[in-house]
Amino acid sequence: MDTLIPFLTDWGYWGMLVAAFLAGSFFPFSSEAVMAGLIAANLNPWQLVVYGSIGNVAGSLFNYFLGRLGKMEWIEKYLHVKKKDLDKAQKFMKGKGAWAGFFAFLPIIGSAITIALGLMRANLTISITSITLGKVLRYIILVASILSICSCNIEQSNRPVIAVTIEPMRYFTEQIVGDRYQVMTMVPSGMSPETYEPTPRQIVELSHAEYYMKVGKIGFEQTWMRKLKQNAPGLVIVDTSKGITPIKDINGIEDPHTWMSCSSARKIATQIYLTMVRKSPKDSSFYKNNYLRLIKKINQVDTEIRAMLKKQPSGHIAFLIYHPTLTYFSRDYNFEQIPLEEEGKEPSASQTQALIDRANKSDIRTIFVQKQFSPRKTITIQEATNTGTTEINPLNYNWSDEMLKIAKSLTIKNRK
Repeated sequence: MDTLIPFLTDWGYWGMLVAAFLAGSFFPFSSEAVMAGLIAANLNPWQLVVYGSIGNVAGSLFNYFLGRLGKMEWIEKYLHVKKKDLDKAQKFMKGKGAWAGFFAFLPIIGSAITIALGLMRANLTISITSITLGKVLRYIILVASILSICSCNIEQSNRPVIAVTIEPMRYFTEQIVGDRYQVMTMVPSGMSPETYEPTPRQIVELSHAEYYMKVGKIGFEQTWMRKLKQNAPGLVIVDTSKGITPIKDINGIEDPHTWMSCSSARKIATQIYLTMVRKSPKDSSFYKNNYLRLIKKINQVDTEIRAMLKKQPSGHIAFLIYHPTLTYFSRDYNFEQIPLEEEGKEPSASQTQALIDRANKSDIRTIFVQKQFSPRKTITIQEATNTGTTEINPLNYNWSDEMLKIAKSLTIKNRK
């Protein structure tokens, strides 16, 4: 769905109709993101209501006629709607008859309601009327909410806006721009930047941003940057990874986690600083002072980590981690990162056993876990190797604290 939404948004009103049809039928799809993107692209919101309502009603009628065929095995096999969900829908519809179609806009149960109407052979005219009323009302409320959010945000802050992808980028940016800009993060704390999809509210808010300080090639940016730029033509996109020598994996794919490195952080800060000075030369002294303070902080973190390493007995330090977010960190301080996933996939049984054997042979004492990723295989390996786990958050706003926490975890455990 992450690639389909930008594709449909390119189609304008017809994209809205198709997105609404998919959302109204059995397909697990969000037409809200498409509508928000189109509103941000200045399409008429009330025309979007019309196209969205038509598509959504058509999707519901598609379900209705499939239900009318009465083939329960088809419904379960092809529509992925369980009998228990249909039973819940029929229980909910008790006493309402065909007018229960009004609630077809509800998530999860909505598709089951329209299928159940078909199974019950409910009156088609009343079903269409009730479904249409619910769908139109839903889109009117959605559009009104988006427009309200848009106008409300403009009134709440007179400061220009800079967008960033993740919280560490907000940290770097805010240290330099101070209170001159409002900095908004697209991927909220606790969410994965590999799979996150922007909300309608974020898409509308982004249409008012002046700059986007992107990490470089992280998943969210690879999927959404082109569409976000189309929705906000005046947005200036700054690649903060400029000047950073990328590290590639065995398949030649560049590792995007550049911010987890003091040497990279200095270059990220420099790109943000130069952008601000070019924008407003008269404020160059303000930005320069903030930039120098940030560089001093980064240098301090670097110095503290290297001091920890000096106290470390000589020897190689390796660690396990599910998702390889510490590639640049490991390069800077000569650690060996051993990721559990391979090309974004969990390790197979044979790969898991190989990792267990390697951990035991190399006396690995640390497994880093991140709440954005599944810990199932991590637990298996941890139990088999009797290795301690440490939760880290490379997406932490407090970048300096996280860098020091990771370094302490590695050096303390390996002194034991």
